[in-house]
Amino acid sequence: MLIQGRLLTDPASPPSPGWVRTEGGRIAEVGEGAPPRSERPDVGGPDAIISPAFVDAHLHIPQFDSVGCDGMPLLEWLHRVVFPAETWWGVGGHANITTGAIRRLVRQGTFAFAGYLTSHAEASRAAIGMLERSGLRCAVGRVAMDREAPEELTREDRWRASQRPTPSPVLEPHGFGRSGGSVASGGGAGGRVEASANPRFAIACSEELLAEIGWLARERPSLVVQTHLAESRDECARVRELFPDDAHYTGVYDRFGLLRARTILAHCCHLAPEEWALIAERGAVIAHCPGANVFLRAGLFDLNAARDHGVRIALGSDVAAGPDVAMPRVARAMIEVAKSRAMCVRDDAVVPTPAEAWEAITRGNADALGWADAGRIEPGASADLLALRVPETWRDENLIGRLLYNWDDSLIAARVLAGRIVDPDTI
Repeated sequence: MLIQGRLLTDPASPPSPGWVRTEGGRIAEVGEGAPPRSERPDVGGPDAIISPAFVDAHLHIPQFDSVGCDGMPLLEWLHRVVFPAETWWGVGGHANITTGAIRRLVRQGTFAFAGYLTSHAEASRAAIGMLERSGLRCAVGRVAMDREAPEELTREDRWRASQRPTPSPVLEPHGFGRSGGSVASGGGAGGRVEASANPRFAIACSEELLAEIGWLARERPSLVVQTHLAESRDECARVRELFPDDAHYTGVYDRFGLLRARTILAHCCHLAPEEWALIAERGAVIAHCPGANVFLRAGLFDLNAARDHGVRIALGSDVAAGPDVAMPRVARAMIEVAKSRAMCVRDDAVVPTPAEAWEAITRGNADALGWADAGRIEPGASADLLALRVPETWRDENLIGRLLYNWDDSLIAARVLAGRIVDPDTI
C-alpha cells in the first residue's frame, strides 16, 4: 500500500511532503517529496496530513456505555455505576459492548491501548477473541479482585483461592494464555494482543491475591501489570485502613513486587514525595487521566512532581470516568488541567505545549507501554496510520493546536490499521 501526504513525524516541526509504503502490516519505506511517478497512492494525497494512529494508556472496555454518570466521588461511583455495569458485561453484555468499544476507538483513530476487562474469565476470553479479530494492538487483562465489591465480581478469585492455596505458575487467573505474551487466536492481525495482570486496586485485592500476582510478575519480567493508585483522597484513606503497617499506598504495591518497568499506575493524584521517588526508582509508568480526574473531582495531577522525580508519564482516557474516547481531546484536557494548576495552585506549574501533548498520544504513549514500533512513522514500525483532512487555513505553525482544540473524527479521511484500510462501522 502506498500512502501520500504531509508526514507528521515530529509534532514540533511542520509536516513535510512525503510518502509511506507498507508491507505485511508494517511500514516498509518512507520517502520525501512526491511518490514514484509510476505509482498512484492508495491513501491520502498531496494535501493530506499523515499521522501515526493514537495510543491510549488506560481505559476500561466494559465501561464504554457508562460515560456521563455524574455527581459521585470515586468509591460511590464504583459501587453505583461501574460494578453494576461490569456485572452486566460479565453475564451477557460483553459482546455488544466490546463491539461498540472497538468501533468507537477505531472511529477516533485509537489503534492501540492498555486496558481492563472484568473479573469474569469466560466473558473476558470472548472479548479477547474479538479484540484479536479487530486487529487492534493492546495490553489487556481480566481484572483481579476478591473483596470490597459485589459477590458477582469477587466470586471467581475467591473460588480460585479456595481451590489453590499456593501461587500458580499459570497466568490464566489474571490474563489469558500460559506464556504471558501474545494470546493470538489466529484471526485478524494475530499477535497484537498482549496479556496483562490487572489487580483492580489495593482496596479490592486481599494480601493473598496481591502476593500471587506479584509472584507471577517476578516469574515473567515482560508481563504488563496494570492497576490504580492514589486517585482520590477517600481511596487513600481506605487503603491506610486496610494496610495499616505499610508506610504509604505505593508501598503496598512495592511490598508485593508490583512496581516494575512494565507497571502502569493509573491516576496518582495524591502522592507523597517518597512515593514519587519510589515509583521513579522502580521505573514504573504513571497513566495520567486528566478528564477522569476532573469528572470525579478526584484531583489535579502534578506534572511538576513527575518531571522533578523523573517519573515516566503516559496519557489515558480512562473511559468511563473519562468522558472522551478521542485521544486528541484527552491531550487537550491534559493542557487544560495543567493551566488550571498554573492559575490556582502554583505559578510555575508545567503546562505542556500542543506538540508535547500530541507526542504523548502517539510515540510517547507507545514508548511508555514498551512498544518501540508503534506511534511513529518510520521503517519497521507498525503500519497504524491516519490520513487527516484539514482546512487549508490550519496549515500553519498552529496546526497541532488547531487539531487538538477542534478535534472531530470527521477530520480522519482514512484509517490504516496494521496495513489495512478499515471502516469503523464494519470492523
